[in-house]
Amino acid sequence: MEKWLKSISFIFVSIVFFQFNLYAGTTGKIAGRVIDAQTKEALAGANVVILNTSLGASVDLDGTYYIINIPPGVYDIEASFIGYQTVRKQKVVVTVDRTTTVNFELQPTVLETEVVEVVAEREDIIRDLTATSQKVSGAQIRQLPVENLGDILSLQAGVTQDPGGGIHLRGGRSDEIQYYVDGIAVTNPFGRGLAVPVQNNVIQEMEVISGTFNAEYGQAMSGIVNIVTKEGGDQTNVSFSAYSGDFVSTHDDVFMNINHIDPFSQKYVEGAISGPVPLFNKRIYYFISGRFRDEENWLYGKRLHMPSDTADFTSPDPENWAVQYTGDGKIIPMNPSREVSYQAKLTFKPFSNLKMSYNFLGNSSRWKNYDHHNKYNPEYIPTHYSQGITNLFVLTHTISASTFHEFRMSYYWDKYERHCRKDPFDPFYDQGIHKKIDVPQDVFAVGGVDAGFEYRENLTTAIKYDLVSQVNKYNLIKIGVEYRRHDLKDEWFVVRKDEGTNWQLQIDDLSSFAHNYYHKKPLELAAYIQDKIEIEDLVVNAGIRFDYFDPNSKVPVNMTDPSNKRGAPEDYAYRDATVKTQISPRFGLAFPISDRGNIHVAYGHFFQIPDLGRLYENPEFEVIGRFESFIGNADLEPQRTTMYEIGLQQQLIQNLVMNVTCYFKDIRHLAGTKLYKTFEQDEYGQYANNDYGNVWGITASLDLRKMGMISANLDYTYQIAEGNGSDPKQAFYDARNRDESAKTLIPLDWDQRHVLNAIVTVSGKSWGISSISKFHTGFPYTPITTYNRSPNIQLKNEGRRKAEFNMDLRLYKSIHFGKITTRFFVNIENVFDNLRNEYRPEITERDLRVHEPKTFLNSLYEYRFNPATQPMPRLVKVGLDVEM
Repeated sequence: MEKWLKSISFIFVSIVFFQFNLYAGTTGKIAGRVIDAQTKEALAGANVVILNTSLGASVDLDGTYYIINIPPGVYDIEASFIGYQTVRKQKVVVTVDRTTTVNFELQPTVLETEVVEVVAEREDIIRDLTATSQKVSGAQIRQLPVENLGDILSLQAGVTQDPGGGIHLRGGRSDEIQYYVDGIAVTNPFGRGLAVPVQNNVIQEMEVISGTFNAEYGQAMSGIVNIVTKEGGDQTNVSFSAYSGDFVSTHDDVFMNINHIDPFSQKYVEGAISGPVPLFNKRIYYFISGRFRDEENWLYGKRLHMPSDTADFTSPDPENWAVQYTGDGKIIPMNPSREVSYQAKLTFKPFSNLKMSYNFLGNSSRWKNYDHHNKYNPEYIPTHYSQGITNLFVLTHTISASTFHEFRMSYYWDKYERHCRKDPFDPFYDQGIHKKIDVPQDVFAVGGVDAGFEYRENLTTAIKYDLVSQVNKYNLIKIGVEYRRHDLKDEWFVVRKDEGTNWQLQIDDLSSFAHNYYHKKPLELAAYIQDKIEIEDLVVNAGIRFDYFDPNSKVPVNMTDPSNKRGAPEDYAYRDATVKTQISPRFGLAFPISDRGNIHVAYGHFFQIPDLGRLYENPEFEVIGRFESFIGNADLEPQRTTMYEIGLQQQLIQNLVMNVTCYFKDIRHLAGTKLYKTFEQDEYGQYANNDYGNVWGITASLDLRKMGMISANLDYTYQIAEGNGSDPKQAFYDARNRDESAKTLIPLDWDQRHVLNAIVTVSGKSWGISSISKFHTGFPYTPITTYNRSPNIQLKNEGRRKAEFNMDLRLYKSIHFGKITTRFFVNIENVFDNLRNEYRPEITERDLRVHEPKTFLNSLYEYRFNPATQPMPRLVKVGLDVEM
């Protein structure tokens, strides 16, 4: 109770003392000067307005003005003053959390109706960039051969994507990213991905902050992904897109069924409509979109066996093995995916100083993960299902030209389940669950079914109140508070047959080791203070953040008896997990070294509670056997990172800018493993804050703004990511396998020393070609000298795989029919159909003598060469976009 009172008092004092609140950036700012073109004197009292909006400002005595709270986009800005020509600057780009400088020089005139139109020059140097950040607009996304958010993220400097698809910002673990949508965090506490996927066609602007981010952002140690979604405008707009395709590859020795071409095996349909709601005098606007995706994908199996099949492998002669084949021999997709997503956003502007918006996002998907061992028994593998909805409400009230406040509320719900059949008493399990078949090494599975079930549900409610004020022309103050409550449920069990005389299906009760369930309600609070100081030759972002977390759970006291088998009183056997708090200072500085160059330095402390699933895993703390059990730890301390960076922006020539950044991260208190032994001599693991690591690197990029028909971006990253373990359970797995855990820093699984990305776009008036090329050195791995023997004693990840190259391509041609634009396009992914050759297993002559000639089951090579270790083969998609 005392800690609660201290935390609430801290937040209350922060609000009263500073009188302003902070928000996660969803808007930008325009500032500049208005002067007489001849005398260069300030034109105090001149008006500056953003056309087709209610935003504007008056010029002060020294000629300066600023306009805040501008949604990202492209605008026309107009400056006017009595006795002077009106000047209109067109195509001014405004981005989130950035100040766009727009200066005006007005000529005296007797004809006040004259308007001079000028196309604004886009700033090559971002003057107020105090930490590494990359921004991508919806228009840019539309031109690239990308399908989802992960594709876009993987293009940013300092970002690596591991073979499993996980995104790592500057060498951190994949769960160290916080996602924001329309100014509020919407990260799933299980796994820390985006709670509900946001499709590309609803993104107005996306910012990836991989550097030392401001105090307004929390619960992340590697980076922030900040998404602002589109909203309706004054004109009704309709767009529709449909495309399909299939894999076109020559690697039929690697991918089963890849030479069978079905142009509709990969299907995509999406559409959007936006505009003003009729009869409301352009006070209510809507944006509605939806997408359907159905992918058969590229990994197949063959249904030779059914789960009911059995086999007898006791004979030493493979020719005498007795194996059942009751399958129909049909080719079966083993990594298919289907998804439906939708969005509806309403924006209400009853008055010029009041704006309300409601954003609803929904998603439903199902998929399977390839299982190589069950390639000929595909009915074994379970199906994964997920669905979720996100509700976002934002109320913005503009108090004056320099101050506005916002109230935000979010409610998101998601559900995940995994099983082969929804009903655990389905006859399918009765046939598929039988005594274990001892399949020989390097032989595919015969019969059986995955009898595991998992149900996971999360409901998160968050509230933020923010107020932002440009207190003078130098200081933009932000301070804020946030409340977040999670409601987590997780259940896991295995269906089995009673080993008695009945031999019937059954589910063990919650006291069983094979049935776990928990329902937890952790709480988060935060307060943060930020000041952005902008003077002529200096920009400073300085702030401090306070985080509070209550896990609202218990942990065992006696680790030799975690499940309390000795029957001690509950108050003695378990205690409440402690509340965690953290204060994190952040500082960033940017200053010019010339009129074409800028340097920034930044420093910050970052705090993050581990994935909440790790806190509550195995809630009954059950332990059996030798390292067969692992328990969660609700008393885990916050993981902490200290980050430093220094960077340079330099304009080389007109429209060509170079960025170079050096960074270092010191990572402490990562979730790892601590090993224990019970009084019954059972051995187990528990999460503990004993993993650590560090990352350092340098990124360099060249950004060529469009010159004629060409625009391009080239970025290179050299990075070393080291730690004592890539997986929090690594020490547990090592103990179970009787391996030695690393006692020193080793390369992490996603450590890539060299990464080079190139995006090139060539476009004319009605056509375009864009390409994404990626080159990176290989990931580390632990070599094994002989396949059938234990590895030599050596450091983990001592080996290094070969370098890889990939190119994706998009070609389009537009045809105009009045107000209707039709665009035909072709997307090609993995243009050169590249493989990872070093993944092919080495097979010795001795192995061949044992296994050849081929048995009727499979060859040794076929079993050891898992196609899931290869990149996706060449994919060709053809479609059209329609806009009106």
